[in-house]
Amino acid sequence: MKKVVLFLFLLTYLIPVKSQDLSYGLEVNDLSPHPMQDIAKPDYLEAIIDPSFGTTIRRITNVVDGGAIVPLYNTIQPWNTDESLMLVYDQYNGVHQLLDGITYEFIRNLDDIYPADIEQLFWDFDEADILYYLDNSTKDFVRYTVSTQNQEVLVNFEDITTNCSGFISLGNDVQMMSWDSDVVGFRCNNDRAYYYRISTGELVEFDISDVYWTAPMPGPSGELFYHRSAVYGSSGDFLHSLNVSNGSEHACLGRLPNGNDAYFAISFAEGPDGGCLGDIIAHDLTTGNCFPVISQSEGYNYPQSGTHHSALAYKNTEGGWLAASMVGYDEDGQSLLDQELVIVKAEEGNVKVCRIGHHRSDEQEFNFWGEPHASISPTGTRVLFASDWSGAEDGISVDCYVVELPAYGLNETAPVMVDLRVFLEGAMENATQMRTTLQEEGLLPNEHPYTETPYNHEAEMTLSSIPDGTVDWILVEARTGTPAASGMAMTTIVETHVGLLESDGYIRHPETGGALAFTQLDPTESYHFVVRHRNHLDIISATSLTGATMTYDFTTAPTQAFGTAQLNAFDGNETTWVMYSGDFNHDGSIQVTDFDEWRFSPAELDAYGDTDGTLDGVIQLTDYDIWFPNKAKLGSIEVQF
Repeated sequence: MKKVVLFLFLLTYLIPVKSQDLSYGLEVNDLSPHPMQDIAKPDYLEAIIDPSFGTTIRRITNVVDGGAIVPLYNTIQPWNTDESLMLVYDQYNGVHQLLDGITYEFIRNLDDIYPADIEQLFWDFDEADILYYLDNSTKDFVRYTVSTQNQEVLVNFEDITTNCSGFISLGNDVQMMSWDSDVVGFRCNNDRAYYYRISTGELVEFDISDVYWTAPMPGPSGELFYHRSAVYGSSGDFLHSLNVSNGSEHACLGRLPNGNDAYFAISFAEGPDGGCLGDIIAHDLTTGNCFPVISQSEGYNYPQSGTHHSALAYKNTEGGWLAASMVGYDEDGQSLLDQELVIVKAEEGNVKVCRIGHHRSDEQEFNFWGEPHASISPTGTRVLFASDWSGAEDGISVDCYVVELPAYGLNETAPVMVDLRVFLEGAMENATQMRTTLQEEGLLPNEHPYTETPYNHEAEMTLSSIPDGTVDWILVEARTGTPAASGMAMTTIVETHVGLLESDGYIRHPETGGALAFTQLDPTESYHFVVRHRNHLDIISATSLTGATMTYDFTTAPTQAFGTAQLNAFDGNETTWVMYSGDFNHDGSIQVTDFDEWRFSPAELDAYGDTDGTLDGVIQLTDYDIWFPNKAKLGSIEVQF
């Protein structure tokens, strides 16, 4: 696997959500079957673990039998900007509900506002206490303060459209404001379409002959607009058409990792220029280029029915993340993408698809209200959806549920990413690579081996499979203090993680494939790192590290490990330095007691054993041979047990 360093940036939200790589802890681009399994509907405010995908799904509403409480729509952000509040729609009582965005507890009904449509209600992208809506009767565009219930009329759309009077509406399938909360599009009857810029009071009419009952909607920048496959500029003029086959079905506007405005949609047929058929197709509004994210060309089935997109993860600094829900044709959750929820990173040439759960809604009994309408949070770490929790049978009500991604569980400060490199003497093939025989022969356990004495690392880590190119499991400790040359150890363990050692020496997070993520470290403080292996002499870094991303290479010089001669020159070559093999009993020294461990079972095939000093799956004389020249090597006092 290639060396990957994940850079995560510290954000200042009010909630414990900081990770920017939303694939953290999830399978990426997995096409294997994960059939939906029976599981009881969770109680109100309780959660279940999706048995097919291992994600947390929490029920957040409690509607009466026969009723429905649902997301507003997949293009409408449920959460406010700091995710402390959220909106859902109570179809049974015909009112929007305000919920706590963290606990999901009911706060109150928004029975003092009357949007022109239940979906024409937008949170401010910066101010957590502000909503915008178009009043149903007056045609006022209103700025609403949630805490005080104050309503400020920003503009009356009917008054400023002197060349048209009549029915005023915002978008249709796609409805949103620009991501600076400054630009909103609307139409008058089916005759004319406009956008209004709040900060300047500017009204611009679009040069559109066929409004087709929908208004152009601004992209995140507020400078480009989408309308029925066409892109318009800030002067209201036509720029170019996208390679879209079927208009704006269940689509959403968002942003690509390159910063360009984008349109994400399903396409059941190739575009006019060919290609771009699939469940999720990304269109760059600036260039007109399109590329598939989920499609048959990527190994998926023909596009699923009832697919909706939500691309408003505007606080995720990586860009390009969106969520989607698919109903499917069989509606039993047994085939790939059927009744599934996904998050994806739409980056051309580097697409990430993570399947995050089954929504269990067949929509048959409730039609529109039973559609999942997956809606992503501003940070992207949570996904709201609706479900009658029926599987293949009809449910009796529709409630809202939230998928809480593994990234949502990270602590309040961004993880410190630790990128370490070591070589194990016993596994060396040449000066730059280690053998991966244990992985190739299927001998590496799916669970890490450091739970028992003396390591006692109880944190669970079980993989469904071991990635190609893996040498062995490794253990890494972050420590504070200054290492001692003799006497008593002077460093203290702060946090410990297991990792997978790759053939090129890099230690990788077992689930993400990136650098190890330490959640208890302060990036302004300094730490030494101990690397432990079950049959090599453990080492501690000679220098301390600090920062949000810490990188250290033990292989470049003997002085990289603290203490006297703690690394060995590979094959006499003083350009490559390796950890000494032979500490078979894990006590921080190599001596006759390690030989005693080996001689009790000196001949064993297909072994994953501590006395396999060469890591070739065979315990034999070669393991004695690698122990013998190292037999009087003492580890640093900091690594001894």
